[in-house]
Amino acid sequence: MDITGLVRTSLGDPTAEIAEQRVEPLPHPPTLSTTGLSRVRGVTTTGRPWSFVVKSIHSVRHWPGLDTVPEHMRADFVAQYPWRTDVDAYLADEPLPEGLRMPRLYQVDDLGEDRLVVWMEDVEACAKPWDLDRYRTAARLLGELAASRPATASTNLGLHALHQGPIQNLFLPALADPATWRHPLLPGPDDPLRADLLAIAEVLPEIIRMVDGLPYTRCHGDACPANLLVPVDGSAEFVAIDWSWGAPAALGFDLGQLLVGQSNDGVTEPEELPAVHDTIVAAYADMVGADPIPGYVGSLLVRGLWMAIPLERMGEEPTPELAELFRKRIGLARFVTGLFAEHVRPVI
Repeated sequence: MDITGLVRTSLGDPTAEIAEQRVEPLPHPPTLSTTGLSRVRGVTTTGRPWSFVVKSIHSVRHWPGLDTVPEHMRADFVAQYPWRTDVDAYLADEPLPEGLRMPRLYQVDDLGEDRLVVWMEDVEACAKPWDLDRYRTAARLLGELAASRPATASTNLGLHALHQGPIQNLFLPALADPATWRHPLLPGPDDPLRADLLAIAEVLPEIIRMVDGLPYTRCHGDACPANLLVPVDGSAEFVAIDWSWGAPAALGFDLGQLLVGQSNDGVTEPEELPAVHDTIVAAYADMVGADPIPGYVGSLLVRGLWMAIPLERMGEEPTPELAELFRKRIGLARFVTGLFAEHVRPVI
């Protein structure tokens, strides 16, 4: 594929010619709709470097795990799952809060059969660890985004699909099985965490009904720190990537991924979570003028809790590095079950 035109556009040089070009695969978490992520980069004949991030996405009808969704729900799930939200966010061209921007979009290739390839700006991001001030700024901007985009909705189809598909058919059977908890990196079948998870599973339908009755807004959808890049050029507080939830969600929804993102990546220590939680709730509430906890914690109990323990890695050799990840992720699961006991159990 000749990308000379894209290089010329990105550099603002109509005469640029490519001297060198290479493709570097980029790691990305498994998702239902992202099939590939890479960096395409090189230099021009005059020595100027250029770079793009290229993302391949597809409809969930191509998702290998589609058979985990009950058969009677699959058609609606495929029709309603927002697989092309990134592209739609660009096409909508709606204003964002000051301090928040998206990467520049250069081109969308339509491969047919609901498959797209998206060429975007490669944002050079600061690698400095997140502190509470950064969490506060992110929550404030996410709150401002939510306040500017109220929406009418009667149900969160994504949460319903997660519950009736992967949670009931993948995560719950594994977590309910005492044999799972005998893995050397898990705390044992008699640990209170297992009982807490199974108790929450019993009331998930009630939790989802509670969330369905809350005020709704449009949102980012996966506002974890990894998707809120801090550009080194100072062009914004954050460059938001991977807009993954096209449907409206309950007020506070974005705080869930903001809380758990660095724990899922094995960065945040469990004892740091209470301060992060308090910080993001206060900053978000200041911007929306309402309590975000019901939507935040209620959605988190469906969206984030069941993936906290990395079951997909239980077949690996239990190295010290993997043990550290499990320790932090188990700590995350304990913290989220504690949020349920404090904020949700009393009201359902």
